[in-house]
Amino acid sequence: MLTDDQIYRQLQVQLDKYPIGYPATKSGVEIDILKYFFTPLTAKIALCLTLRSIPVSLIHKRFQKKFDGELSRDALEALLDEMFRKGVIRRSESGGAPSYGIAMLAIGMFEYHVDDLTHELVEMIHRYFDEAFGAEFFRSSLPQLRTSPHLQAIVPEYIVDTYDNMRQFITNTKETIHVANCVCKQGEALMGKPCRQTDNIEVCLLFGSTSYAARNRARLISKEECLKILDLACDRGMVLQPGNSLKPSCICICCGCCCGVLTTAKKQSRPARFFATNYYARIDMALCKGCGICVQRCQMDAIIQDGKNFRVDLDRCIGCGLCVTKCKPQAAGLIKKDKATVPPRNTELLYLSILMEKAGKKKMIVNMLKLLLGKPL
Repeated sequence: MLTDDQIYRQLQVQLDKYPIGYPATKSGVEIDILKYFFTPLTAKIALCLTLRSIPVSLIHKRFQKKFDGELSRDALEALLDEMFRKGVIRRSESGGAPSYGIAMLAIGMFEYHVDDLTHELVEMIHRYFDEAFGAEFFRSSLPQLRTSPHLQAIVPEYIVDTYDNMRQFITNTKETIHVANCVCKQGEALMGKPCRQTDNIEVCLLFGSTSYAARNRARLISKEECLKILDLACDRGMVLQPGNSLKPSCICICCGCCCGVLTTAKKQSRPARFFATNYYARIDMALCKGCGICVQRCQMDAIIQDGKNFRVDLDRCIGCGLCVTKCKPQAAGLIKKDKATVPPRNTELLYLSILMEKAGKKKMIVNMLKLLLGKPL
């Protein structure tokens, strides 16, 4: 008979095997977070899930075999629906009947708790990012998000690649578009640190079927309203971070005061290496008037004073273009890198690539078979 602590530790170990893992810490804050999200019973249910969504019948069979417990199929289905609505697992209804899969911490369980955050949860997430999860999030050379430039910062002679042109993507997409509150901005406000860039935190853009909408955490919007949110991001000085694929499922509108990705990266000595970006900024010292607007606009602390003028620290610049869009003397400009970073075709390939890099090719073959069969890694 497993103790509750053993159940939570097993779940931690299982979550740590996925593309963005869930490493252990000395303090045990990762277990505290799991106890916040799961009861011992729902933690057992989560241990029967995998990244691939599987039907209730298979989950029930695994639960009975693994825990030899008396839990009816109807009771299990009710608990799975409750877990989904709480924001700790995923649900898919593409085949008609609902199927369920595990959720990673980020992007995943934390984001699913938008509009349902508590001071306790945000404080634990901060501790976990500092102790272990921040390093895990940036471990792969393939990040979950990429940085796309604000088009107002692109000089006419550059042909913007389709995957970097978010306005074109929005204009051409056939997917539904939803907007939700930004969980990072919401969390920081809860900690007494409201966003310095904007009062409007309803800026998280989602494309296609989304658990946010299924759980009434997002609002359906038109393409026109979506494009206005991009305009707002440029005007207020916020970075565009779409999902790192040719068909992104989201565009995060990020600031250097709230965003967990940017704030964690800024603590590193060379944060630019963690970002997939095809541009970098440069300031023409001869044109620079030393007004400092670029310093206020930069969310990565990449603008450095050099005498009466300013220059760009390329180890910190992520090529968002915010310093360019408000530079009146046109001293700042975006330069396209010689070698383009092309994102994976879709989110599934992105995570498979991250998993292959993490596990190695030989182990990845075994993992692929497990994923195809809907088994835990």
